[in-house]
Amino acid sequence: MKCSKLCKCFDNKVVLHDFCLELPHSGVVAFMSPSGSGKTTLTRIIAGLEKADSGCATCNKKKISMVFQEDRLLPGVTALGNVMSVLGKGAEQKELAFSWLDKMGIKSASHLYPRELSGGMRRRLAIARAMAYGGDLMILDEPFAGLDDVTRQEIYPHIFDRDNKHRLHILVTHDRQEAETLADRLIVMRGPALEVVEDVQLRSA
Repeated sequence: MKCSKLCKCFDNKVVLHDFCLELPHSGVVAFMSPSGSGKTTLTRIIAGLEKADSGCATCNKKKISMVFQEDRLLPGVTALGNVMSVLGKGAEQKELAFSWLDKMGIKSASHLYPRELSGGMRRRLAIARAMAYGGDLMILDEPFAGLDDVTRQEIYPHIFDRDNKHRLHILVTHDRQEAETLADRLIVMRGPALEVVEDVQLRSA
């Protein structure tokens, strides 16, 4: 995956200027930068949800799944229904949905609606939905915000499958300790136009 001379402006504010970056085929890459500096814009361009003004992001991944900063749950659908909304109907799909709700520790709340869940449970539901959908590129934009340390430690192993040599995770985080614990490579950037100031290989993918 390669970003070549990406440029992006919003209301005359430069977010990306000639931004270049090459990412591996698999592993976990963590992005860090101050709030509002352009990380989310970059990941949205990589995912194909945003168009760059110029330059290109070449993604060789066929199926992309994303956990957004916001939960983006369907309010009129149960927790189980939210996960199944990306899977379709069927016994296999239902079993997969229950499996991910269980991995996120919220299987017992499968019949509840988002408004009936705590903030942390809604966050785990959003993760469960993205993971159930799957893909060879997982973009996780501050996925663990609002979750306590115990919950994070419980769900980390289910999200970051070290045996999968075909999947790339992009983890956006403000927590350096979290990045260094989870990622194989850490890329630190700064604004106003996103610029790489640190690129560290932490471990072999």
